[in-house]
Amino acid sequence: MRISRMLFIVLVATCVSCGNHGYVPNGTYKLIWSEEFNGDSLSSRKWRITQQGANFNNEDQAYLKEQVRFRDGLLVLKCEKQHWDGPSGRSDIRGSVSREYISGEINTRESWKFARIEVRAKVPPRNKGILSAFWMTPADRSWPPEIDIAEILGSHVDTAVFTNHWGTPENRTFNASSYRNDDLSTAFHIYSVEWDETEIRWYLDGVQRAKSTKGVPAIPMIVRISLPVGPDWEGNPDATSVFPQELLVDWVRVYSRS
Repeated sequence: MRISRMLFIVLVATCVSCGNHGYVPNGTYKLIWSEEFNGDSLSSRKWRITQQGANFNNEDQAYLKEQVRFRDGLLVLKCEKQHWDGPSGRSDIRGSVSREYISGEINTRESWKFARIEVRAKVPPRNKGILSAFWMTPADRSWPPEIDIAEILGSHVDTAVFTNHWGTPENRTFNASSYRNDDLSTAFHIYSVEWDETEIRWYLDGVQRAKSTKGVPAIPMIVRISLPVGPDWEGNPDATSVFPQELLVDWVRVYSRS
C-alpha cells in the first residue's frame, strides 16, 4: 500500500462463491481476535482511527475520523470530494496541508506475528482514482516490511493484488501477484493471508491464489484498512470519477495455529 508497484502475475479463474463465514480448515487454526462491526462505534482498545492530512504515495485525501462510519452491522469507510485544510499529522511534514478529498482509515492496536488474517469486504464500484487496501505493517512503525492482504484498484475492480515488501526504505524489494476475477465490487468477498516462518499465502474466498517465500517478515504487525484517493499507483480521479464512494467491511478475524 505505501509504495506504488506494478501488476506482475495475472491468474484467470472463476470466483468461488462465499457467504458470511470464513474458510479456515477445522483443527488447523483457532480464532484469537475478531471484530464484527455490530455496534455504532469502534472500540478504542482495539482500533486507532487515522486523523492525518498528509499521507503517502502523493495521495489526495485527508483521513478523518468522521469518514469512519457504521451501517447495518458494517464498517463504512467513505471517501468524498471535499476541500480540507488542516494539520499534516506527520512529524516529517510540519504545518498545515490542503486536500481536495476526505476519506477513512483504521488500524488495529494489537499486533500479531505468524497468523491467518481474514477480511470480509465489498469494495466500491469501478471508479478511477481510488484504492481499497487491506494491509499489514510493523507494530514498531518501521518500514518495510509490509504485507498487502489485498489491494483493489478503482480502475481495475476485477483484479486483487497481493504483495510482500521487504528490505530497507532505501533498498526496498517486493514480490507482487494478482488474480483476475469477476467484478469484485458486486458482492462481499473474503480476502485472507496466511503468514508463517517460511511462507506467505494469499487467498480469495478460501482459494489460494498466490504465495511468497522471499523476505518473509518475523516481527509483529498490525492490520490496516484504508480507502485512499489518488495514489501514485492508481493515479488521480478524472472526469469519469464519481464521489462519494464507500468501502464496506463486514468483519476482520485473526487466527493462530492450533
